[in-house]
Amino acid sequence: MNAVSVGDSVVVYGPWGCGTCHACSQGRENYCPRAARLGIMPPGLGRPGALAEYLLVDSERHVVPIGDLDPVKTVPLTDAGLTPYHAIKRSMSKLEPGSVAVVIGAGGLGHVGIQLLRLMSAATVVALDIREESRELALRSGAHHALPSDSKAVGLVRELTDGAGADVVFDFVGAQVTLDLAAQMAGLDSHINIIGIGGGSLPVSFDSLPYGTRVSTSYWGTRSELIELVELAKQGAIDVHVERYELEEGPEVYKRMEAGKIQGRAVLVPAQRS
Repeated sequence: MNAVSVGDSVVVYGPWGCGTCHACSQGRENYCPRAARLGIMPPGLGRPGALAEYLLVDSERHVVPIGDLDPVKTVPLTDAGLTPYHAIKRSMSKLEPGSVAVVIGAGGLGHVGIQLLRLMSAATVVALDIREESRELALRSGAHHALPSDSKAVGLVRELTDGAGADVVFDFVGAQVTLDLAAQMAGLDSHINIIGIGGGSLPVSFDSLPYGTRVSTSYWGTRSELIELVELAKQGAIDVHVERYELEEGPEVYKRMEAGKIQGRAVLVPAQRS
């Protein structure tokens, strides 16, 4: 019996793996050790992506049915939802009642990460962003505090934590300036999760960070986690802020993204055929 049938609404799991190794057998295709060697590349990252009317998917295991959910509102979960969800789950041991989680960058991924942190933990969530409209989105998404990510941010986070620093920092930007902020506001025995690919680096040595700090990168998420996210969406627990555009507007949307004018996630929608 097939998992999907013609006419079903589905979303596509992005980080394809070989499907047969130990990681893939656990649904962790995002960490498949054979994918690069075999030339397996995700749609849009090395092979034709979904900025088209049709997308050829290599295996039925890479589609997740979404039932009656709105495809336009749901499709961002495959990246903007899955990536923060995976990162948060990796740091759940630190997100205890009384803990403080800092989210740097309240854009497409960050604003979903804020919602998930509020849903999955009792941590106080502090959002940092240079744009006022993104800070407003962070507050609407559930952040307890939304602060400018400038030179004063470290002091403000220290004030909010009585000098202790954050228990977990999620950097959804990954630029040098944001990683520097993350290092300065992290507390003892904390987690710093580098999620954004802004090109920055964070030197790690015995005395470069507070004792016990764990620095990690995080790549996308697992197939099972995407299924879990779809279930959360069906329960109305996640609300991705979406700007809808026609497929032909793609080049202009990229310009808007580069200028920082997209709130939440932009979704390009092909014209409906009669």
